[in-house]
Amino acid sequence: MRVKGRSIILALVLLVSGFLVSFSYQQTKSDPEVVTLNESQWEKEYYYQQQLLSIEERNKQLRDELNQKREQIQQIENDLANSEDVVADLVDRKKKLQMLTGELPVEGPGVEVTLHDAEYIPDEENANNYIVHEAHVQKVINELLSSGAKAVSINGQRYFSDSYISCIGPVISVDGVQHPAPFVIKAIGEPDVLESSLNLTNGVVEKLVNDNVEVTMQKQRAITMEPRLATEG
Repeated sequence: MRVKGRSIILALVLLVSGFLVSFSYQQTKSDPEVVTLNESQWEKEYYYQQQLLSIEERNKQLRDELNQKREQIQQIENDLANSEDVVADLVDRKKKLQMLTGELPVEGPGVEVTLHDAEYIPDEENANNYIVHEAHVQKVINELLSSGAKAVSINGQRYFSDSYISCIGPVISVDGVQHPAPFVIKAIGEPDVLESSLNLTNGVVEKLVNDNVEVTMQKQRAITMEPRLATEG
């Protein structure tokens, strides 16, 4: 009975061992297929990941390029805006210079100053002491210009920086054009400033009155002065 029992135990051990060996062999045989399949999937996944990373990197480059282009466009727009401001400023300055030189007409408020010869001349006095001379006209013009007048005219004729005034008996000549009294001097500028400047104590008007020149002055809302003619100057 002991021998039989040992045989049975031995048979069971062999049976179990055989089963384990068979199972291990099946597992060993099937494992390479699983590994091979996983490698294939891993390779595909790796490939797709690389493609995705490449696309993301390209997208980042494109975004950076887009931002750079936007900054360049913004800079160009700013430069254009600055250029337009500069051009507009130059055009404005050019117009102002053209007005000063008489190339363009000038319009605006200002004052009108009229110089008259004295109505009464005593018999024993020299008549030259009671008429308007070029020096009187020049004093008025100089004061107006120093007070900010943009343009000045004498009896409708524009006065410029290179103009000259001379006296010929009872008339004065402006750039060769003769004008009799009364002399109407118009100036475009701030009316209050121009008027106050002429009426200062011991100022131009007071000196003219002391020289027997009759002076009338009034503010003007709108004065128009034509440009210099091509034949002038």
